[in-house]
Amino acid sequence: MIRYVLPLILLTFIGCNSKQKENYTYFGGKIINPKSKFVVLTNHNNFADTIPLKDDHSFLGKYKDIKEGLYYFKHGPEHQYVYIQPQDSILLRLNTWGVFDESLVFSGSNAQRNNALIEVFLENEEDLKKFYQFKGLNSKDYKKAFDSIISLKKDKLASYIDQNEDESERFLSLLEIALTYQAYTKLEQYAINNATHHKKDSLNNNYFNYKENINTSLDSLMFFYPYNEYVITSLYNDVHQKGIKHNTEAFVIELLNNIGSKIKDEKVKNRLLFNSTIKHFFTETCHRSNKKVLYTFFKLSSDIDNKKEIQRLINDTKHVTKGDKLPSFNLVDATGEMIEASNLVKGKKTVLYFRNHKSTSDEWVASRIKYLQKKNPNINFLIVNSCKKSKNCFTKNIDIKGQLRLADDSKAKEFLTSKFSRLILVDENGIVKNGYSSLSSDKLNQQLADLQK
Repeated sequence: MIRYVLPLILLTFIGCNSKQKENYTYFGGKIINPKSKFVVLTNHNNFADTIPLKDDHSFLGKYKDIKEGLYYFKHGPEHQYVYIQPQDSILLRLNTWGVFDESLVFSGSNAQRNNALIEVFLENEEDLKKFYQFKGLNSKDYKKAFDSIISLKKDKLASYIDQNEDESERFLSLLEIALTYQAYTKLEQYAINNATHHKKDSLNNNYFNYKENINTSLDSLMFFYPYNEYVITSLYNDVHQKGIKHNTEAFVIELLNNIGSKIKDEKVKNRLLFNSTIKHFFTETCHRSNKKVLYTFFKLSSDIDNKKEIQRLINDTKHVTKGDKLPSFNLVDATGEMIEASNLVKGKKTVLYFRNHKSTSDEWVASRIKYLQKKNPNINFLIVNSCKKSKNCFTKNIDIKGQLRLADDSKAKEFLTSKFSRLILVDENGIVKNGYSSLSSDKLNQQLADLQK
């Protein structure tokens, strides 16, 4: 691996004053072909810093009281992790024109830690291909293949320890998670697929023995992808192993209770409770059947803002329901002309997508709408952008003729109080056939088919 030579300016800055070096920690480097004017460093808890790029695209952060642990740095649309210990002087070199992880190289004190993490992430990507090939195996052979991969991972960990005898126990614990938790996640996913398959393969009694050595109480690491993915998959698998049918009210209630009992950190618990409730909400066809799920959420969550957001979502569903006449409200087209909504849907089977720009990207919305338009050429798709009057208000990469924005005084805002985007399906007579759907719902294709009957 190519090593990045410390810039002379940084060596001068942190090397001439040994006393200063003892008191401070440095995180810096250089971005080749930068995508933004800064780098963000955070631990997603009690530390965050935005470091500006200099004219030569280098950057340097200096910290007096930073704590040892895993941090997350972001530049442009990309991100990666960095392990920092007090008094470290860590540099990175990154070329954004290459593959992000492959072009990232660390140097400086304890650089071997972060280069080791990068190598693990790249190896894990290759392992995903192996696990994909294992999908068709029976449980006994799958477990055997899994054991072989885990054995190699543990050998790598032992080799690193041999080469770094004075390594921090805290880092070694993190490295073990990075090495093994993706494989453990695949074992959980196999069990989920087996539980939901018509022809189930009985799992051996020792299938889940590895859980005895798994630590799922490290809530501060929930921003670390290998750990996060394992914990969430395990929470779902616990419910599947109880034989509860997926995507049912009973499943979601049990999942919420599982989160409530196993996740101790209040912020992490609240976030998982909220995300799981929202996911169920947008996959459930009849929102009236959410009552027990919502009751469980309100009982377990302590986040007032999340509760208010869920309540707004509930209130929105009560406006514009199946069988209603589409209410009267004003929209504004790309030329600035005010148009009454009923004139846009008259005589046409129409999908109105009320888009909140904060929750979706232009690229994803354009891709999804174009796909649906191609698959359903007889349906009129309209994007209603919920944003202030601006040249950038409309969704990029999609025909502007099929786009509008809400008028400042539009009555539609009465049923768009939550931060989530909303789909309303209307027939050629202006009668609502589905009052609340989602562009990401796996039931949308069926809903569109029903609209065309």
